[in-house]
Amino acid sequence: MNASSEGHLAGPAGVYRGFIDAVNRQDLDEAAKFVDPARYRENCVGFTHGFVDWEQAKESVRRVWKGLPDLRVELAQVMAGGDVALAHGTVRGTATGRLYGAPATKRSFEASFFDYVRVQDGLIIARVQQADVLGQMRQLYGKALGLVGLDAIFLRL
Repeated sequence: MNASSEGHLAGPAGVYRGFIDAVNRQDLDEAAKFVDPARYRENCVGFTHGFVDWEQAKESVRRVWKGLPDLRVELAQVMAGGDVALAHGTVRGTATGRLYGAPATKRSFEASFFDYVRVQDGLIIARVQQADVLGQMRQLYGKALGLVGLDAIFLRL
């Protein structure tokens, strides 16, 4: 049984959990088993400029990993109905590298995280994720410098 048929049996919540587990291991080859690369569209609010395809989504997360190499999503809740999964949790990381031009601070952050995922035929076709980016930047760069971190993200869009 392949990943997509296993995910199909587990429904949208199982597909999503498998995807997040692979991303947390920084294994994009494994994560790809849970997406339909031809139809996949993602909007990582604050980090992508609107919706991007699978290749652009992978490039975006690789850039984030350069600044936050220990980035991790911890899921508190995953609810599913029909072809949709909704998730809430926490995203954590430490700025040990440059994050979109903002300097490494070696500070850690913890931010609330929400995700909306559509699954068809056992594969993710759409994803919209939102983390508390302002809270993240304030924790990584301080109150005043948090705006510098936000500028680094938004100016590159």
